[in-house]
Amino acid sequence: MIDEAGYPHMSPRSAYANSHLADLFAELAGYLSLESGAPYRRLAYERAAQVFQNHPVSIAALARQGSLRELPGVGANIEAKVLELLDTGRITILEELRDRYPAGLLDIMRLPGIGPRKAKALWSSLGIYDLAGLRDACVENRVRGLRGMGAKTEESILREVERADHADRADRLLLGHVDPSARRLLLALRSFPGTRQADVAGSLRRRKATVKDIDLVAASAAPEETMAAFAALPELAEVGLHGIAALTGRTQGGVSVDLRIATPQAYGNLLLHFTGSAQHNVDLRGLAKEQGFHLSEHGLEGQAASRTVTHEREADVYAALGLSYIPPELREGQGEIEAAAEDRLPALVERGHLRGDLHVHSTWSDGRATIEEMAQAAAAVGLEYIAICDHSRSLGVARGLTSDRIEDQVREIRKIDAQVPHLSVLAGCEVDILADGSLDLPDDILGSLDFVVASIHSGLGQDRTRIMRRLLGAMENPRVAAIGHPTGRLLGRRAPYEINLEALADAAVRTGTFLEINASYERLDLAAPMAREARDRGARFIISSDAHDAAGFALLDYGVDEARRGWIEARDVMNTLPLEELLPLLPSHRYRNRGSGRPVG
Repeated sequence: MIDEAGYPHMSPRSAYANSHLADLFAELAGYLSLESGAPYRRLAYERAAQVFQNHPVSIAALARQGSLRELPGVGANIEAKVLELLDTGRITILEELRDRYPAGLLDIMRLPGIGPRKAKALWSSLGIYDLAGLRDACVENRVRGLRGMGAKTEESILREVERADHADRADRLLLGHVDPSARRLLLALRSFPGTRQADVAGSLRRRKATVKDIDLVAASAAPEETMAAFAALPELAEVGLHGIAALTGRTQGGVSVDLRIATPQAYGNLLLHFTGSAQHNVDLRGLAKEQGFHLSEHGLEGQAASRTVTHEREADVYAALGLSYIPPELREGQGEIEAAAEDRLPALVERGHLRGDLHVHSTWSDGRATIEEMAQAAAAVGLEYIAICDHSRSLGVARGLTSDRIEDQVREIRKIDAQVPHLSVLAGCEVDILADGSLDLPDDILGSLDFVVASIHSGLGQDRTRIMRRLLGAMENPRVAAIGHPTGRLLGRRAPYEINLEALADAAVRTGTFLEINASYERLDLAAPMAREARDRGARFIISSDAHDAAGFALLDYGVDEARRGWIEARDVMNTLPLEELLPLLPSHRYRNRGSGRPVG
């Protein structure tokens, strides 16, 4: 509950949970971005908000204990603000900024293409202070009169306002944001003496790109003790319903948690039911009914049975209904039950199948690790090859590479390739597909590279015809090996641009161009339904981390999750191949043996 001044009323245990502290410091940073001359303070508050949001232990408790400044990026100023809030219920500077600026400006400047400067100009020049006012001003063509905001900008802003109106951002959380907390809770749950089995359930287990909460299921020989131990975990800021078999709560990061406990004998039934999806469960119950049974989370019962039959494993439930085991990622009511009945479920791709990563960045553009650091990190996680694909020149915000800089980078890549054992480092580029359909670098430069991924980063508001002309044109270029993040979506922030998937997939087959499943959990693009349709039309894929630092290779797991949701098999994914088998498939391969004993293309 939030009071009239925008501060939370919390229960004694959860007073100022980490999520609420993070919200307040993010709000503070947002207001400071409207001020001139405060960039360092703003960045400090933004970093603090991120640290608070993701920390598993109470920030308020750490502040009271005097250990808050041990966290990265938290100095005396941040600590003083937290203590002021705990002591007075207010943050003075935040109150002053709230008096100075309308709260709606924060919503305006979060729109793609707006930012603090334009938000402030809209307010000072047109008196626009919230999304409703901005929508009205766009409809009345008043925004285009401002300097630097023409008719196209106005149309783009109106589209973003309408998307913001319909976006379900408050209820859906990115999978990658929820995963760390879910894993910690699951690890703790499995560690309790009475726990026999435990798993995540719900959309989190089905690996949906966005989730609403953390569902957990456990089998325990001592359910009361297990539930009490779980309720006492410091990562839980709130505990609501708390019984022997069910608990609801909220993490320090503000994510809802639902725990259900069953006997070990009925664990399979409970896990199956709470994994879902709702449609999968409906379809399963319908199949059970056809066979004379009633299926529920408690077990399987029928007219001929004297008692409810329970199952320790999900596979036993499926087998009792005449089905092969259905992986959680497929349980969306999209024909998986029929496929299981006919024993034609796909052999889904797994993380262990990936041998390489063909879309990786470095400090040569907007990455945060050197080529050598990226190579060493890739080798450490067991990859056999990577392609350094930094941005091309037009993407100025990412310090994109000119032709001359690419030539310099290729020389460095060749040197590092010869030095890093057990890993091949390919010279590549993420070349921009410009608004007019041309590629951002000349053909001779692209032809000198080992791997070229072509992506759209600008002109995202173009209609489908223009977007498709750009994508298809890039695919017709024999130097382009793959199309990166093909719909351009940023989950919760930017809707995908419209594409003709059938035409894209057919062109991919015709030209031999791979379609990327970008593993960044902010993208996961191509999305699973599109990937499945493209696969059915014969398209081939790469799963790429789009890593910008050494830790980024962990993102490959999310790409594999999305591919599995799209019914993708290892044979559909080209970076599951050994390098010597991949090289002949590349459309314009220039890779040469440089005395390292590696294959020649």
